[in-house]
This record gives sequence, C-alpha cells and structure tokens, in this order.
Amino acid sequence: MLKDPSEIENLLPQVMADYNADQRFFADYQLPEYVILDELSLDQSERARFLTFTCVTNHIHDDTGQSKQTAGSDGLWQTCGALWRDHQWVYDPEQLVGDNRKDELTDLFGSLEIMDQRDPDWWYRTAVTLEEHWEGDVVNLLATPNPESNPNPEERFDAPTIEETIIAHDFPALGGKKIRPLWLRLMHEEIHELTRIEEISIPVDFHIVGISNRLTAEDTEFDRYDDDDKDTLRTFWQIRCQANDLIPVEVDKALWLLHKYWDQGGRKYVAETLRLIRSQ
Repeated sequence: MLKDPSEIENLLPQVMADYNADQRFFADYQLPEYVILDELSLDQSERARFLTFTCVTNHIHDDTGQSKQTAGSDGLWQTCGALWRDHQWVYDPEQLVGDNRKDELTDLFGSLEIMDQRDPDWWYRTAVTLEEHWEGDVVNLLATPNPESNPNPEERFDAPTIEETIIAHDFPALGGKKIRPLWLRLMHEEIHELTRIEEISIPVDFHIVGISNRLTAEDTEFDRYDDDDKDTLRTFWQIRCQANDLIPVEVDKALWLLHKYWDQGGRKYVAETLRLIRSQ
C-alpha cells in the first residue's frame, strides 16, 4: 500500500492526529477497554485494580491456542466488567488473599468460557504480590515501585522504573512483553501520568504484527509467533515514533484499531490518507 517506506513518516502523524480528534475512521471505533471504563463508575484505586487484573487475563487461551477476544459483549473486557459488578471481591487483594478465597476464585473462573486454567492462579498470585508489597493498592505500586529501598523521588510514577519492578516481582502476564506496555499505557492514561512513558515499547500482538505487514514493504512478512520478528517491530516502531515525536504505546491504539477493522474501513482510511498526503 505504501509506495515507499518513507511514506510512513508522513502517514503516522496524520493517523495519530485523526485518532486523537476522534475523526474520520476513528469516529466509529473505540478500544474495548475504554468502552467498559465509560460504563463503570470507579474511583482511582478501583480503576487501577480493575485495569490491572483484567490485563492479567489478556493472553492466549491455553485450551484454544488463540488470543482471547477482547471486544464485544462476550469479549474479555465486558466479561471482566460483569465480574466487577457481580463479584467485586475478586478485584480486592485484601478480601481475596486475606480471606484465602483462591478456591472460590478458581470455581468462579471455571464457569467463564473466556478464562483458562491459568487465570485464577495468575490472578491470585498478582493479588498476593500487591498485598505483600503495596498493601493491595496498585496506586501505591506506581508511587513507590521499590518499597523495600530508601525513597527516591525520581522513581515515583516513572514508567521504566515501574516496568523493572513488574519484571522483578511475581506478576504473571503483566511481566510479559505484550501486556506490560499495554498496562503501563493504561496506568499512564487512566490512573496517573507516568514520566518517561515514551521509552516503553509498543505492545506487539496479532494486530500490530498484522498492520505492520500491511504498512511495510510487500516483500516483508513478519510472523506473530517469531520472537525475533516481534523484537524487530518493537525497534521499528520505537524509531518511527521518536522521529515523529510520538509515544509508541499511544500509537498502538490507532494501529490496533486499523488492523482489527481493516475490512470495515481501515483499508479505505489508510488509502485515502495516503492519497491526501501524496497530493500535497
């Protein structure tokens, strides 16, 4: 679709301008995490816990080997929204861990088709880690990523420091290369602004690999199962974003929507945008 690889330099800023203005293609589509956040009434601490635990379950389903559906009424975000409404205790580490309700959690998740056998274990371990180190409060984690060391003001709400903390502690799924940057972006946007968020890589998933293949040279085909290819894409988008003063984890939002809805307007939008750029 691109006549020359350099066209991405002009396309990317226009895509993000349209996304941020909710105009053209982006007026019709919204990321599923924002749909459910608009429906729930949550304070800062509640929102941080809801986003954190839902992200823990956003992975390939162990039984099907496929990525979980995240959008739609039966998708992951709406399912977790229903969990919040009906079983809010699962999002409260003090109740979940303090009352030792892991078996109850396992039974509950066993009734949800979208969850696999790893989810209750990973969810519970995340709650244990939060309870042991940050009094069960995700906001405390963001404000004090290293509670065992002497307070360092530069570490407060600092994205790379928080990222290192997530990797160093027992945070299943959140510690992964795909979910960790997604979670950090949500913390930055919805909980508290994080410094150095521009240093966090784009979360490379099925949609980012797919849109990358559509927007790069025709003889290039990245494999979503190949770790080297995914590392290449992280570097590629980091460089493209730096060149255009954009933030990779924010660019992810627009690119994800373009690929997911490619046949419902994404292709047409990109083609029209390229024609507009070429005519200038």
